[in-house]
Amino acid sequence: MRTSAATAILVAALVTGTMLGAGAAHADRKHSAVQPSAPQPIAEVLRVGSGTVIGSVTERGANWLTIEDGSARVDVTTGHFLPEGIRKDDPVTVVGRVWRGGLIASEIILADGTPYGPASHAAARSARFDGDDD
Repeated sequence: MRTSAATAILVAALVTGTMLGAGAAHADRKHSAVQPSAPQPIAEVLRVGSGTVIGSVTERGANWLTIEDGSARVDVTTGHFLPEGIRKDDPVTVVGRVWRGGLIASEIILADGTPYGPASHAAARSARFDGDDD
């Protein structure tokens, strides 16, 4: 009787640990940055789960935009407000991962080559605080 109770507790602990580990792995995958790669069609990136796409802006909100490239159309969300100046029909490059049918952008490169995303935010913060305090 003690052996079966101990076995049940061990199995429950393993199952719980496995589920928690899978949840942590999923959370890490959701929030980790995607490395830039050669641009691919939007339809291909939606199929494989992450990548770099180039498309034209069809709609824009405060922290999202919709782009299309002829193969597909996708909503792109960011963790911050988009910079001013992004307009309909502007070309943009987006690096990101697929989440619930859209892309979560880790980097957006504007038509003039200006990067926008976590890396550019970190660089701006670094530059702001690297000055000498005389």
